[in-house]
Amino acid sequence: MVLLNESAIDLEELTVQGTRPISAASSKEIRAIDMQLKPFRTSQDMLLMAPGLFIAQHQGGGKAEQIFLRGFDCDHGTDVSINVDGMPVNMPTHAHGQGYADLHFLISETVEEMDVNKGPYLANIGDFYTAGAVNFKTKDFLENNLIKIEAGQFNTQKYTFMFQPENGGVQQNGYIAMQYHHSDGPFLSPEKYERMNIFGKYFFQLTPNSKLTMSAGGFSTGWNASGQLPDRAIKQGIISRFGGIDNLEGGVTNRKNINVYYNFLTGSGGVFEINSYFTQYNFKLYSNFTYLLNDSVNGDMIEQNEHRSIQGINSNYKFSTSWLGLHQLNKIGGGYRGDQIDVQLWHSPNRIRMNNFTSDIVDEQNLNVWFQQEFVFSPLLRMVWGLRHDFFTFSKDDKAGSTLDSINNGLPHATGVSHQSVFSPKLNFIISPIKNLDVFLNFGQGFHSNDARDVILGTRVKELSAAWRNEGMSDSQIDSRLNNYNLEPDMKNIGTLPKATAGEIGIKTRLFSKLHVALSGWYLYLDKEFVYVGDGGVTELSNPTQRLGIDAEARLSILSWLWADLDVSAAKGNILNLPAGQNYIPLAPTLTASGGISVVRAKGFSGSVRFRHLSDRPANEDNSIVATGHTLLNASLIYNYKQFSFAVNAENLLNSEWNEAQFATETRLKGETSSVTDLCYTPGNPRNFQFSVSYKF
Repeated sequence: MVLLNESAIDLEELTVQGTRPISAASSKEIRAIDMQLKPFRTSQDMLLMAPGLFIAQHQGGGKAEQIFLRGFDCDHGTDVSINVDGMPVNMPTHAHGQGYADLHFLISETVEEMDVNKGPYLANIGDFYTAGAVNFKTKDFLENNLIKIEAGQFNTQKYTFMFQPENGGVQQNGYIAMQYHHSDGPFLSPEKYERMNIFGKYFFQLTPNSKLTMSAGGFSTGWNASGQLPDRAIKQGIISRFGGIDNLEGGVTNRKNINVYYNFLTGSGGVFEINSYFTQYNFKLYSNFTYLLNDSVNGDMIEQNEHRSIQGINSNYKFSTSWLGLHQLNKIGGGYRGDQIDVQLWHSPNRIRMNNFTSDIVDEQNLNVWFQQEFVFSPLLRMVWGLRHDFFTFSKDDKAGSTLDSINNGLPHATGVSHQSVFSPKLNFIISPIKNLDVFLNFGQGFHSNDARDVILGTRVKELSAAWRNEGMSDSQIDSRLNNYNLEPDMKNIGTLPKATAGEIGIKTRLFSKLHVALSGWYLYLDKEFVYVGDGGVTELSNPTQRLGIDAEARLSILSWLWADLDVSAAKGNILNLPAGQNYIPLAPTLTASGGISVVRAKGFSGSVRFRHLSDRPANEDNSIVATGHTLLNASLIYNYKQFSFAVNAENLLNSEWNEAQFATETRLKGETSSVTDLCYTPGNPRNFQFSVSYKF
């Protein structure tokens, strides 16, 4: 007889590595090997590790990047959900754009892994989960303390310091990370981009079965920008390619975060998790997209300004059960998020406030509950289904005026409250007919919320229409009166939690223990909606859209130290209810590809040569203006010697002349008697080299 002593399991004593069950062929867990195969320099660059995801910067480095994924121009985050350690990055009702996701508070060297989920197929992810979601997890342990110095062209400097006390261990550990970054960019008017970050994390075992983790951090940044340059101004020689028209563009922003996470292993093997977070955020941005279009004397520069606090909580419980002999993995969870926002839009030529366009106090709340269940019918077949319910409340006080008649600046205004909810079902099948082959069938609905200012405007239109109809007004009289108050009559018929309905079929396989391949075909439909334009304080109607495409990715281990990878995504989309030839989705990517060859060694030389391609795509609905594509070749070389690492990174090796962010914009320049709509863009960096030295101790 063998006697066993009963004891609790230490959560930190066991580390299991393996392929995590996933729900779609396009899902991906990015770990250390991927981070070595795809070098990155900033947290925003880390987004490029997601297959098929591209980014673009167009405001001097300090703004959140523009994101492209699965045929979506996601703007700064409207259609891709981004989280760090369970804390949301996307910001609803942002001064610049709905879902604005600024990752600059994240120090890339602290990231342990990231998960990429394309399509809205999982129940635990909510708002902005249409094209996909990216979730970052920071490290609990540092492999080494680190001092890293980086420098290069454009007066670029970056200093990183990470330190972990010697007495840290599996029972408790903490570290601190700090970073300073400066760059002037390639522009004639220096960007003077400066950013300072600090981040600290600490955990300890409360009991052998429970763990408490706390983290806090903040960042502050300021920058100037040369803006989006009209193509005609460069071709006519008015400015050079890296010149500028209004060099007072730019801004400042800062964010402070506190995050607390607790997990507990129950006696029956279930896992309970809860995290609570608090964020304070400030943002001020000066932009001039149209130059002299609206004010030919002073110029059109606008100031977008906001102060925000966010508090929230997420919790879930995971447990296993059996039913009729079937193994089930159950997850049930819920969460709350509250945003209190003071958001303003000003006409501020030369950064001097002249007119207030909009000024609002917004209180936005989101409560959600969700359930997800996985049935294991056999080793050949699994099913994952789920259901999510989100409930929103919106409250907005318009400080520009208390009554409709008191507001006369030509923009829509409203004060009021609204509440809405949405259900999001999910269904996934995973079939494994043979070893190393998985076939995925996926269906799901997701959504992105609308800007609260848009929600209240729509609610006010419905309320006024009902009240005036009770007074005996006809529909035409109601519409005329709404127009007099700059309100859009059609808003009474449009919802403000537009749904995305998606389906996908894909395969994932491993061949010869060397080659990993994933291939998926997908379709996505997005509802009709009104979109609030933060740059102008107005709403624009967006018809329903549909997109379909193919994603393919491959990873080949040629030798134990030599890897090759390739990602290709093709998408075709169109705006519904518009004539053919006038129904292109502006800026939607049609073909993207990236890949490279990488040498990964612990000692001696490592490096990679990588390419990135984005094809031409329509810049407007009739494709009369084209956003030009580009192909970039980048390379990195690293030499590891004892505790030191020396690296050189080369960007745009072929010195291609390429455009980063691009838009079809109506502008008027000095001396022009009428406006012109043409391509406006931020030129991409020319060939440049960056160097770094790291010391680990």
